Amino acid sequence: MPLPLETLLAAALIAVYLVDSASFLALGEAVIVTRAGTLRHLASGSALELGGRRPFLPNPLTPFWPGLRIEWATWAGPGAPASTAAREMREHLRALRGVAPLAGACALLIVIAAPLALTLAAPRVFLVCALLCYLCAALAGTLIVMRRVALGLTLLQALALAVIGVVCLPCSANLARAAGARRRWLLAASEIPALGFGTAQADAVRRELAGSLRYATRFLEEDGAESRIIGEQLALLERGA
Repeated sequence: MPLPLETLLAAALIAVYLVDSASFLALGEAVIVTRAGTLRHLASGSALELGGRRPFLPNPLTPFWPGLRIEWATWAGPGAPASTAAREMREHLRALRGVAPLAGACALLIVIAAPLALTLAAPRVFLVCALLCYLCAALAGTLIVMRRVALGLTLLQALALAVIGVVCLPCSANLARAAGARRRWLLAASEIPALGFGTAQADAVRRELAGSLRYATRFLEEDGAESRIIGEQLALLERGA
């Protein structure tokens, strides 16, 4: 027996949101998971690899806590030092404060309430949820355009995010994540734990980085220069533990 059209549409709304939430991280890339403006932990993606990249799915229930994208390097001192990067990350999260709750409202309306309305055959409720989501998406897109300089976006990039949020309502729930992920920070692997994590979180970050560095050595010559540099970074991480 085929499923009702309303049930399929409800499932499609949730599926599109989850697919849009996912990202694929290459070796050397990671996401800093945040909570209420603070750095919580580091995620390098699933152990399962697809085309040399690791899929990463953030908590689907917290679209209002955007992640920060970083790239770790095996040499010492690339880019800005950890103290400068930490300050820039805090400013980046402050610029997303207005966008994040609006994205959370979009998730509540179009990913939770709207599918329930469709499943319960309440078309008027679904219509109200969709209209309110359009409004929240438009407001979030406007904020992104207004704060594009603080978010490190060009006008074209900001407008593209705003348009996507309105055209694809399930994607509007990820507006804060999308705006937050546009900027990336390059740091030495050994400096990442000094970005401002709590003591317990910093230890977990060191373990995550150490595992990624050891994994990277599988693709390098054992006695090569890059393997030696990774060994030095591992030693620095263990020394800071």
